[in-house]
Amino acid sequence: MNFSRLILRLRKLLAATTTPLFARALRHGVAASMEHGEALARFDFDFVVDVGANKGQFALFIRNRFPQARIVSFEPLERPASILKSVFRGDAALRIVQAAIGPLRERRFMNVTEKDDSSSFLDISQIQADVFGTRTIEKHEVSCGPLSDFLKIEDLGARNLLKIDTQGYELEVLKGSEEILDCFEAVYCELSYVELYKSQPLASEVICYLLDRGFHLAGVFNQASSPAQEALQADMLFLRTGKMSAGRLHADRPTLISE
Repeated sequence: MNFSRLILRLRKLLAATTTPLFARALRHGVAASMEHGEALARFDFDFVVDVGANKGQFALFIRNRFPQARIVSFEPLERPASILKSVFRGDAALRIVQAAIGPLRERRFMNVTEKDDSSSFLDISQIQADVFGTRTIEKHEVSCGPLSDFLKIEDLGARNLLKIDTQGYELEVLKGSEEILDCFEAVYCELSYVELYKSQPLASEVICYLLDRGFHLAGVFNQASSPAQEALQADMLFLRTGKMSAGRLHADRPTLISE
C-alpha cells in the first residue's frame, strides 16, 4: 500500500470514530468516500443522483457534506443494494433504486466480480486483472433504463449533481441521461485512460461527449496509476458552462469532517 492510500485509510477510520452515521456504516463494512472532498466540498448541491452507488460509499460522503441534500442512489445488484438500504435505514431524504442507467429499457447481464464494486456490464480486461486482481465470479441479470424512467425534472432540486461510477459504462449512462442532462450543474465521473474493461470508451471520448453538451472539464482528482506509473483512471469533474455561478460555490463552506 502506498503512502497516500494509507493516509486515506486512516482518515476514513478517524471519520468513523467521530461521526455516528459513518460508525454505523463501518459496522456494515462500508467506509465513506472521503477522497471526494477536494473535488466537491466547495459546492452547495441540494440534489444528488448517485449512479453506481454500490454499498453507499459516495452517498455517505454526500450526506456528511450536504446534510440537507436529497439523494437518489442507483445500484442494480441485490447484495450491495441490501447493504446500502441497511446503512441508510431511516433516511427519508435518500431513495434507493435497484436498477442500472442506460439508453435502453432492457434486462441484461452484469459481470459480478469478487469485490462487487468492480462489477460491470463489460468484460474485465487483462490490465484490470493484472493491476487490481479483479475477476468475475458470476453473472446476474439486472434492470436497466433511461434516467428519466426513474426521475422526473420536477423531482430535481435547484443545484443538481450527477455522479457516475459504473466501471467503463459511463458513456452509456450519460446517453441514458440525455433527456434531463441539461438540468444538472455538474457531472462527476470515474473515467479511464486505458481499457480496464473491454471496449470501454476512454476518458477522451467521454470528455468530448460532455463538451458537445455544454460541460467543460473543471478538474481531475484521485488519479490511479499502475505499478509502472502508467496513469489508469481518475475522477473527473465537469461543470455546465456558464451555469455554475459564484453564488453557488462555497469556498469557505464549513467542513463537517476534517480533510
